[in-house]
Amino acid sequence: MQLFSRQLLLTGPPAESAAWAMGMAAEASAKMGTEVALWSAGMGAPVGSVAFTVRVEGVADLMAKAGPLAEDAGYQAKLAEGADFVAGPANDSLATPLHGEVGDPPAVGSFAVVTNATIANGKFAEAVGWGIDVAQHVTSLSGMPVMLLMQEYGTFGTLTWIGGSPDAAGVDASAAATNGDADYIAKLSAAGDLFVPGSGQRVLATRIA
Repeated sequence: MQLFSRQLLLTGPPAESAAWAMGMAAEASAKMGTEVALWSAGMGAPVGSVAFTVRVEGVADLMAKAGPLAEDAGYQAKLAEGADFVAGPANDSLATPLHGEVGDPPAVGSFAVVTNATIANGKFAEAVGWGIDVAQHVTSLSGMPVMLLMQEYGTFGTLTWIGGSPDAAGVDASAAATNGDADYIAKLSAAGDLFVPGSGQRVLATRIA
């Protein structure tokens, strides 16, 4: 199972743009026959950043589910309503889990801590091994399940860690546990030259639909 994501930057009145995005998630879920989750980035990304995510078996499965939307009048009409809310083109991604599984979407109101970093040239095997080790350590330390994925497209060698929590208190507890753990700090220091300098980015997102 893979994770497909479509990222947008919304503008205009927040209540109106959010309502449109929620409506799009519901419309896509109904027409695709699978649950499409909508996430809002709260920190670490431009205000108004959202992502629609859906589980797929691969590119062929995604095309089979999403292909008919191009000819669906109702979906296209709802899509057109967002012309005043969307700034610039969408960004699509498809990620494959290297550690953990892409399970059922978490409940609305859940949080996700998403961290991305790009592997340096010649460091692929070492970086993936390090990434899995860190994901396992954070999971055992904080109780927050952390999945490691490889982005199939876009910047080559991009790894994505996703840690999930049912509430904000869980996010705080995980941060406190890792930031105060000497072994975790040592693992981060040991990353050395495994990743492209400056490529690391972390975003906190909340599922809103």
